Amino acid sequence: MIEVKITQEIFDEANLRNQEFYGKFGNAGTHRVNKEQRMTGYLAEACINQKFNKIKYSDDFHVDFTLDNLTIDSKAQGCNSKPLDYYSATLYEEQRIRDTQYYIFSRVKKDFTTAWICGIISKKKFFKIAKLQPKGTKTKNFTYDQSRYEVQYKDLGNMYDFLNWYNENK
Repeated sequence: MIEVKITQEIFDEANLRNQEFYGKFGNAGTHRVNKEQRMTGYLAEACINQKFNKIKYSDDFHVDFTLDNLTIDSKAQGCNSKPLDYYSATLYEEQRIRDTQYYIFSRVKKDFTTAWICGIISKKKFFKIAKLQPKGTKTKNFTYDQSRYEVQYKDLGNMYDFLNWYNENK
């Protein structure tokens, strides 16, 4: 898990991307219906962009990043504290149809001071090991408003290991 302090530069980049996307598409393609929720996703993306310069923002609004010919979607959740390995990386049920090869999961502290890039997983592996939690499923402090697939953060790959593997095998 990689901790990233959210600088003014990261915040400004995320805010600009949020405004540009919202100006073009409104809330289409996202479950985040207010600016604060949308900023969670854009802050995670800006942190990924800052930490991993080989991963580039995608020109296709259906996917967040590319790494040469690979497509990568960023998934972020808000939080109040550092996530632990047994916390869940989740994906809404209908997001299964999105055309991406990898997912990067992150958490962003709700005060926008810190983000954690929790790891990466191939779409194929994610759906092989994920459990579908139906709408209404209750956890210790959350009730799912929609059905979601989930895996634990401990099942995600390390970003640095993934990039090393990619560079050795491309």
